[in-house]
Parts: sequence; structure tokens; C-alpha cells
Amino acid sequence: MSPWRYPRLGLPMIGAALSAAGHDVCIYCTHLAPVVWDDVYDADLVGFSTTTSTAPAAYGMADDLRARGLPVIIGGSHVTFMADEALAHADYVARGEGGEQLMLELIAALGGRRELDSIRGLSFVRDGCAVHNDAREPCADLDELPVPDLSLIVGHQRMHSTPIMTSWGCPFACSFCSVTAMFGRKYRFRSAESVVAEIAQKRPRHIFFYDDNFAADVKRLKVLLRTMIDRGLVVPWQAQVRTDVVRDGELLDLMARSGCHTVGLGLESVDQATLDAYRKSQTVEDIVRAVGALHRHGIRVHGMFVLGADTDDATTVRDTVTFALEHRIDTIMLNILTPAPGTEWFAEMDASGRIFDKRWDLYDGQHVVITPRRMAPAELQHEVLEGYARFYSAGRWLGHIGRLYWAGVRNHAWCWWFARRWARDQRNRLYLASLAQMPPAPQFRLAR
Repeated sequence: MSPWRYPRLGLPMIGAALSAAGHDVCIYCTHLAPVVWDDVYDADLVGFSTTTSTAPAAYGMADDLRARGLPVIIGGSHVTFMADEALAHADYVARGEGGEQLMLELIAALGGRRELDSIRGLSFVRDGCAVHNDAREPCADLDELPVPDLSLIVGHQRMHSTPIMTSWGCPFACSFCSVTAMFGRKYRFRSAESVVAEIAQKRPRHIFFYDDNFAADVKRLKVLLRTMIDRGLVVPWQAQVRTDVVRDGELLDLMARSGCHTVGLGLESVDQATLDAYRKSQTVEDIVRAVGALHRHGIRVHGMFVLGADTDDATTVRDTVTFALEHRIDTIMLNILTPAPGTEWFAEMDASGRIFDKRWDLYDGQHVVITPRRMAPAELQHEVLEGYARFYSAGRWLGHIGRLYWAGVRNHAWCWWFARRWARDQRNRLYLASLAQMPPAPQFRLAR
């Protein structure tokens, strides 16, 4: 949940490769500008990049395009693990990494210059049967990837921040996370020279480093930040990190000196039993220490929590918000534990019959789709909405105004509006009504 909408970098990266090969490319991101459908209908090939929650919308658009005779390819994390499902709506599915090379190879195949069977990572239908070619090898050197061309996105001028990716993968193994399922646990990163060259080229006013764990390799991050400082490329930036980032005082100092103003901390829970169940490899004391250390360095904290574990109940949600308020966490995200296809958590929940809704557009971290152990689904949903309302209260918003803390005013105003708009949305009202009809958690446990 954020007042800022950012494009994902897969399509701008693919677009850069296609443009370099002489193809005419146009990218639409509906957060930035409406789609000009007459332009899309003139295309020779249309590609979609999806997550689980955006897959249904992509499928609907793909169905319309195919009915008009346009070939469609869909890629992204969701279809990587649900390729058969996606093939009901698309001619081709790009699985895993390497979409920029796969697209060049697909265009060559469509031009009769190679066989579809030779394209690794591609799925398609032949004679009524799905064909899934062997997976592509993970990219060994991220410096070889094309720099995402954001200028190909219609409306890119409206972006508040420039997204930059410096690494893939994460060495940790949180049970609910889809990052390792998609990119693996081997942490791969670009060289400092490559990243600094992109910053120098784009001259951003603000940077959002897209890495899932920006500080997974402290040594390499120090080199990058020192290089930014030495080259005079100190730009306001933010990124996602873990609490262990504060164990190195020199790193914290470099972060502040290079322009870091906010970090998204993957806190997940303030209950140790839940942290252990998530295999988070951190303690509640680590969280307290991290928030304090970051604040002492002038860095704001966006606390990201995941609620609804088997160890959680309604009190856990309330305690989470109380903790955030007491430790002056600047902003929070209360994600509802959602099983992402491709993760072991999804397989476990699916096998046990605890997933009660597979409408993928609800898999956005803000809707309950599994039966919690210690709460009814409606209770978890209600507590999360109440938690948002409590944290982003009008009183705290006015407090930011009194202190002339304009970033806080902006963020709190947007989140206050989001929480109230969510509950008033007609589709969500119907969803909440359906949750209210479900029996309380104890009856689910007895039934099993």
C-alpha cells in the first residue's frame, strides 16, 4: 500500500532489448496512463507481465486481443507456475527469467527463422496439447541484462521516483515468499559500476531500489554506496531491507550519506512464535533495535507486517499496531498472509483444503483467502481494517501537520483515504458480506 505507483521493470527491460534490435515498442502501465486500444490493436505481438493479483485482468484483455486475431504472450511470476492456466488465454507463456532474450527468439520463430521448440522457458499449445519447453538457465551475470528503458512507458513523466534493480534472489527462505521460488536463494547482483552508470544516465530526482533485499550482501552494498558518494550521485533513495542491516554501523552511515531517507523493513510479526513459523531468522528484539538505529541515522521506517499465521489471533493484529505506535514506526503495511502459487506455503494450504477462494485478483495481500487457525476469516479481515484505521488516524495526521512533517502528512492522508475507500468499494462490500457468512474458526478445526 503506497501513494506512489511504480511500473515493474520486466517490460522496460524487454522493451530495451527489442528496441536495440530495431523493433517498435510501446509499453502501457495503467497506473500511469490509460491504454490507447487503437494503438494496441495495430501491434504485431502483445505481451503482458503479471503478478497473481493482476493475472485475471491480463487474461481478460488477452482474450479480447486474441479474438481480434492478435498473438499474445504472458509472462511474470504467476504464470511461471500456472502456465497451463495462462495458455487458456494466451498463445505463449514466458516462464522464469530471460524474457528479453525469449522475446527476441519468439519474434524470430514467428518470422519463420527458428522453431518454437528451441526457445527455452516458452510454453505454447500444439495440436490441442500444452508444450512446456525446458526452463531457461538463471542469468549468471546481471550486468549483461539490458538497462530498463522507462521512456518506452506511456506516461513515464508522471513517475515520482525512478525504479532501479541492482540484484535478484534472496539468501533467506521465508515460507510464504515467492521471491526465492521465482529467482532462487542464490543472491546475484550487478556491479557497482553498472548501477552507477544507470544512475548517471537517468539522473533521477529520487530512486526506489527495487531489490527484494537490498542489503543481502553488505560488502557489495558498501562498495555501491561509496561509489555513489565519490561520483557525486547522492540522490534521495529508498529500498527494502531486513533488520540485520543495522548490525553494521559503517553501512548505516553510508546509507544516510548516500541519500537514504526511508527503508521498507520486512518485519512480518511482533510475535516470536510467528517469526519462527515464518522462518524469518530474526527476533522481536532485532526489530526494536533496527527501528531505533535507523531513526538515529535519520532514516524513516516503513514497517511491513504479514498477519494471519497459524499462531496469530485477533490480539496479535492489535498488538502489532500497538507495537508500531509505541516504537514510532513511520508508516506500516498490514499484509494478510496470502499463498502465492509456486511457494511451499501455497502447496501446503492447497493440500489441506484451507484455501477457500481462488479468485486471483483477491491475492493482493489485502483480502483473506485462507482459513486461519485461530480466527474466522471475517475476523482477520476486520482486524486488519481496524488496524489501518487506528494507525492512520485523523489525530496522527493532524499531529504531522503540527510538526510540519509534510512527508508524514502525505503518506498518512493517502493511507487514511485508502483504508476507508477499501471498505466502501462495492466489490469489497460483497466480499466482506460473504466472509461474514462463513463459520468461526473453531468449527473449521472440528470439521477437519
